[in-house]
Amino acid sequence: MGRKKSKNAGATGKETLTYHERKQLGYGTANERLGKDSVGNYYDCRLTLRPAVDPVCCPDGYIFSREAILENLLAQKKANKKKLAAWERHQEKLKEKEMEQAAIDREVSVLAFDRRNHGGSSQVTVDKIQHVAVQGAKAIMGGKQTVSSAKTIKENEERSKNMKAFWVPGQGPEVEDSVEKIDVHTRCPASGKPLKMKDLIRLKFKRSKGGGVHEFEDPISGDSFTNASRLVVLKPTGDVVLWDTWKRMIKPDGQYDGIPVQDEDIIELCAGGTGFSEHDKDALQSSKYFALGSNMARGQSAPGGSRFGLQLN
Repeated sequence: MGRKKSKNAGATGKETLTYHERKQLGYGTANERLGKDSVGNYYDCRLTLRPAVDPVCCPDGYIFSREAILENLLAQKKANKKKLAAWERHQEKLKEKEMEQAAIDREVSVLAFDRRNHGGSSQVTVDKIQHVAVQGAKAIMGGKQTVSSAKTIKENEERSKNMKAFWVPGQGPEVEDSVEKIDVHTRCPASGKPLKMKDLIRLKFKRSKGGGVHEFEDPISGDSFTNASRLVVLKPTGDVVLWDTWKRMIKPDGQYDGIPVQDEDIIELCAGGTGFSEHDKDALQSSKYFALGSNMARGQSAPGGSRFGLQLN
């Protein structure tokens, strides 16, 4: 039996690249494993990506510098206020248009009734008059200039002959401005969930004795915190402790330092990066799509360069 020819094969210089050839040139999705530095430390701010100053956390366990998160929430409030004002102005314009349209409909109805009952006009003629009256009123409302004389019509015909566009600018459909009502809630920049300033909880880290600036320990057991540690914050006090400490020492008594603490009073903090996929999960995986170019055939115009710096000749 003869060899089968590729269905993509064509004339010389017009054969389409195979998937393998495109992959060799950098086409497709590239995956890369990141290090622990891409995740950050457990005490880093999610906005500044630096050690948090006067740390606070949101109800989802993300840590921020107090100044950074307050500035972010205030900026969101200002932006939402401007968008809300624009939406209210748009609603006022819509109401004005509706009122004007209702007034036009009433006037047209009166005119049609008069023509039908006193002018002796037929229903077809009355419908045409109504249509012309409504269209003219809409043109006036929209600020359009209507053609009112034979001279103007002739001038427009001569002008349209010299136009390179295939449409008449004055007769094209117009797109009405639409402003959607925005969500006025400020949101957490890390989780995207609604967040208010009063929801922030100030954290208390106990510094390790003789340790560095960013070395902290459990206030009860004295164990040092690491990026692999499972940490929780006690909402009534703001103290940060290990999960095991909460489970074994605080929860059985139902209090900490004389203050009642229940299950709903703890928040688990987001852990830092360790570089191990078992701990960091998807945070260590990054992907990016690379397109070879718009022309994927041999002999055509040169496509864009690949991520390997190769060129297709």
